Amino acid sequence: MKRNGKVNGFLSTLRLTFPYKNHTIVVSTSPGGRYSPPFTRVDVEVNNKSNKNLTIYDETWSSSLGKLFGVKEVQLGIDSFDNKFVIKGDDTYFIQNLLTLQIQDKLLNLHPLHPTLRLHRNKLSLTVPTVLSDEASIDVLLDTTLLIVDRLNELKYGTEEKGFTFQE
Repeated sequence: MKRNGKVNGFLSTLRLTFPYKNHTIVVSTSPGGRYSPPFTRVDVEVNNKSNKNLTIYDETWSSSLGKLFGVKEVQLGIDSFDNKFVIKGDDTYFIQNLLTLQIQDKLLNLHPLHPTLRLHRNKLSLTVPTVLSDEASIDVLLDTTLLIVDRLNELKYGTEEKGFTFQE
């Protein structure tokens, strides 16, 4: 699990940092406190030159209610995914091309852990509201994040190109 990285932190608040291609991956945990929930999070600095924004989180009764009142969200047209997650972002075409079936499958595997995925400015983060203690769950979280990083690179976001190039 260490992936040739460096672990630091104290007791239950740990950080694992390791290189991946041209990125630095940071896995962090926090047991939470009186006013903050526990979490395990994977953060990656990406070069988001196109300044795309994306947030994906669990479909809840309140978000379902919001849909009835016209809260805007992106639909992929895949019921198994659309019924479990709320997708918000500023570019539907980008989101639909980013979220390949493989990425959707990885996120669906994480669904019991209630993941939240965010791409904002130059930061991609995937968070679950619990401290993961087993290596297999942490690996699924990491593998999902790395798959998204790779897909961003395939789509040429954050590279020297100014526009969008769709590559399948």
